[in-house]
Amino acid sequence: MLKKYPFFKLLMLLFVSIATLTACDDEAVSVREVFSRPVKLFQVGDDNAQRVFRFPGSVSAAKQSDMAFEVAGKITDFLVTEGELVPAGTVLAKLDPTTLAAERDRALAERNAAQADFERYEIAFNRQAVTRQQLDLARRNLEVATAGLRQAKKALEDTVLRAPFTGRIARKVVEDYANVQAKQTVLILQTDDALEMKVHVSEADWVRNKRVEDIETIEINSNISVELSTLPGEMFPAKITSFSSMADPITRTFEVTVGFETPQLVSISPGMTGSVIYEMPHDPNKISLLVPTNAVVLAQFSLLLVPESAVLSTADKVPYVWLYDKKTGTVFQRIITLGDPVGNSIHVKAGLERGDIIAVSGVRSLGEGYPVHALKG
Repeated sequence: MLKKYPFFKLLMLLFVSIATLTACDDEAVSVREVFSRPVKLFQVGDDNAQRVFRFPGSVSAAKQSDMAFEVAGKITDFLVTEGELVPAGTVLAKLDPTTLAAERDRALAERNAAQADFERYEIAFNRQAVTRQQLDLARRNLEVATAGLRQAKKALEDTVLRAPFTGRIARKVVEDYANVQAKQTVLILQTDDALEMKVHVSEADWVRNKRVEDIETIEINSNISVELSTLPGEMFPAKITSFSSMADPITRTFEVTVGFETPQLVSISPGMTGSVIYEMPHDPNKISLLVPTNAVVLAQFSLLLVPESAVLSTADKVPYVWLYDKKTGTVFQRIITLGDPVGNSIHVKAGLERGDIIAVSGVRSLGEGYPVHALKG
């Protein structure tokens, strides 16, 4: 039948040829060579790696005063503006002094009258015309009147608000001509030459450092710096100025205050965010941070720490890393058990041994048995 139809014969031969070529292409794809990938390798237990601790925080002024009048009244003058730098003693605002000035004048008159009475009784006593009890009563009245005058003068002086230190007006809290109560904040004054950052150190980080007696005995200030979120990579020298020796009952963290001077070439203001960077010394004998006196000091170097970037998890949320085999130059999955985070690293409780080598970069693109080699540079 096919002899009668040579066209169909030709068509069948063409179909077989195409199928054969397609099969050859598939075979070529299936045996395509997997090239070795460059990755960053990390040796577990390497003391020279991952020794940088980062604690997020926000910038605040080293000295801040919520300025308020000691007496109630109506504001008549705001003599400064927000953002203005003012020397110590500068008049910031004034209250209407009319009522308090009248009180001062009344107290002055009472004092003068008491002074005159005492002088008359003193003369009379010297002439033995009055008793000592009468003289003592006149003296006591004079003392009460004098104290009342001092109080009235102080109240009148308190209608003028002055800067207690050189600083910058951070914010006006009330409007012009507002009626304010005594002790009500009207201005916020902050130092302009010294800043600080408060951070919270976890129990896991806190307990692994040498205890100190006070701020003066801290040995790690040369290893501390501040980095701002808006200036990544710019490190400003800093030092610990205070710390809490009791953990917060809710967050279970310890508050540490780090002070630093305001850089001259950049504008840093309170409220900015950043981090306190602590580069752990290579000599474990020089480690000295903030541990309460009743804490147990653990050996930092007994822990196996790996970078956070090296740890992945399976679909079942089981953590693992890519373990490097020197003999084959390939990586394979190793299930691990994790402990607490320590700075930018994670404590590995089980699954790895000191000296093991793991991949820490490009880990999401690796697979079982993939050939890799150390990334240079």
